[in-house]
Amino acid sequence: MAKSILTPEGDLVNYDNLIAVSVEVRSVGVDEEHSEDEYCIIGTDVTNKENLLYHSTDHDKVMNVQRDITRWLQSEAFSTFEMPTANEGGDA
Repeated sequence: MAKSILTPEGDLVNYDNLIAVSVEVRSVGVDEEHSEDEYCIIGTDVTNKENLLYHSTDHDKVMNVQRDITRWLQSEAFSTFEMPTANEGGDA
């Protein structure tokens, strides 16, 4: 069993296929008229597809989630990391 990341939208991303995970500011929304810039955790896979793993307007929340992912990757051999929902923010 590989490490997996469950996004707030319910997508399951196989961590073994990711080659990079970064924090970036991106436009997030339903469409161009209803979007805003947010801090995003982006995972780029082996096919160069970018997967939106998590996003929030709160920079500290995003950085807390990134720290949580790093700790999880360092400690768990096989499991699933569930990204927090919009009203959660990772460990402070």
